[in-house]
Amino acid sequence: MLGAGQHADRVFLLTGASGSQVTLRFDTGVPTDLSRLDGVLTTQRTEVWSGVTIKHQTSFADLHLWLAWFLPGFCRLAADDGTDLAAERGGWFPFGVVRGSAFAYFAVRPALGGAGVEFGARAYGRDGEQAATAMVEQIQAWDRGGRYGAAPTFGYWPAGSDRSQLPAHTAVMPKTHGVVTISWSATG
Repeated sequence: MLGAGQHADRVFLLTGASGSQVTLRFDTGVPTDLSRLDGVLTTQRTEVWSGVTIKHQTSFADLHLWLAWFLPGFCRLAADDGTDLAAERGGWFPFGVVRGSAFAYFAVRPALGGAGVEFGARAYGRDGEQAATAMVEQIQAWDRGGRYGAAPTFGYWPAGSDRSQLPAHTAVMPKTHGVVTISWSATG
């Protein structure tokens, strides 16, 4: 949101063994105890893959929107040079999620005989598999409900509005003066 309802991102820095950092930026849904992520970059990395593939040169821009709305703990991330994430640039995108004592980030690996990629998640932390699985489940949900022939529909409900008529599977994001909603519905 911009304007009167705007608020600043909450920023959390994860420091690796080399002193380089990974930055997590939250718009909403900041986990209550981010101190559980202290030292997380020194743990073993976990990977979970979705089975969802896409050909090269095919847009999946709305997946970011889906994750931001339907994945609690969603954040954007950036990696300083010197981190393991920076070393693997090109194999991940700046979308993450925090679960428990772990964070996961959106990753891709070659698929379709070299003509595309498979979507998945890589994670660090004790709860790494849980965090990666949460992201993968939403990638699969997007593949079923948001990817093919569907367009997002937005709504705004001022404070005090009757929201009892919201369609099923509508995501609701509280804002200062009401709520913003989004849902996907088939267009054709």
